[in-house]
Amino acid sequence: MYGIQTSTSMPLTRPQTPETQAAAQRPDASGAAEPARAVAQGPSVPALGAAKIKADELSRAAQDVRRSVQRQASYETKLVEQRSPFSGVVPPSAEAALAKRAALAGELDEAKNAQTLSARLFEGSLQGVAQSAYSMSDEQKQALRSGLEDAFAAAPPQARSAGAPMLYSANAVADDGMSDSELWAEISKAIGQIKDNYLGVYENVVGQYTTFYKAFSDILSKMANWITPGGDGNKVKLDVGALRSALEDDLKTKFSLPNKEAVLFPVQAKGATSVQGGSKSDAEKWAAEMGLPDSCVKQSADGKWVVVIDMTPVSTMIDNVGKLGSGVVEMDNAKFQSWQSGFKAQEENLKNTLQTLTQKYSNANSLFDNLVKVLSSTISSCLETAKSFLQI
Repeated sequence: MYGIQTSTSMPLTRPQTPETQAAAQRPDASGAAEPARAVAQGPSVPALGAAKIKADELSRAAQDVRRSVQRQASYETKLVEQRSPFSGVVPPSAEAALAKRAALAGELDEAKNAQTLSARLFEGSLQGVAQSAYSMSDEQKQALRSGLEDAFAAAPPQARSAGAPMLYSANAVADDGMSDSELWAEISKAIGQIKDNYLGVYENVVGQYTTFYKAFSDILSKMANWITPGGDGNKVKLDVGALRSALEDDLKTKFSLPNKEAVLFPVQAKGATSVQGGSKSDAEKWAAEMGLPDSCVKQSADGKWVVVIDMTPVSTMIDNVGKLGSGVVEMDNAKFQSWQSGFKAQEENLKNTLQTLTQKYSNANSLFDNLVKVLSSTISSCLETAKSFLQI
């Protein structure tokens, strides 16, 4: 059920050193015969050869793991930098936020690509451990199970669901219900599923919402041209028509169904000409995971279900600016300040949603990082055991 356990895999335990009796007795000084002392023998050549193969497999796996940890740390750093334009500590201008984000976008994409490559290599390194036929000690099995349970202890439901096969396998091998080779093969598959079906979802979510927020920031940068002084110092002119058109066309229409730009979940296939949905249950679970309202779960044209960007703040902006009139509207400062206060409140809602989603993405990265570290620690422990076996 969990793979094929080969009969040739042998546990890496140090062979006993047998003692041999001499074929003949040696006389002592008095001429009396005495038994010859036992002669210690080291591990046999076949045993050493098998152990060397296992140690080499584990060494290569450990090297891949170290590179994976380094790439993960690099990506975490870039992700923190990417969030900084929306930190809210010192609110930057729209132009400054866009400039900083543009400067970091290339570096973030490069780090993300490196992380994706690292995850694939890490899967391969785990398969290498499975092929090494190394047998863990009971202590190593328990340490692996405890480490994985700790990593998932505070994880959200979707993460625990993605990691369930890994947790099951660790428990099974600790209870002698699964071979070590089967365990590492299962973990190799599970780590890939977590990368694609959990971390990968958040990569898409943050990418989609960041594109949406960039379009909104572009509108903010144009507003300076749409707000001008009125006839006297107590009035302001606002180009209501231009602002409303931008909000409707560049945001609400572009980032709503049936356009793929609207979809946060499921991840849309590259090159697909239409939106591809999933089950309603999965869409509802992911909307809850992201902290989005139920209204973000919508049925797509294929009859299935998707999670879309929350357009409530944008709709409120459009309604409020429409109440001011049409064309270029002149109003007193008090009325303008009242409208601007409501507009900024909705702007803050958009920013908070981006910050929340980005933080959840960061948490997903941290979970993946912790899993890599737990597995890395176990592999390193196995490697040290293999090395100690070869020290004759």
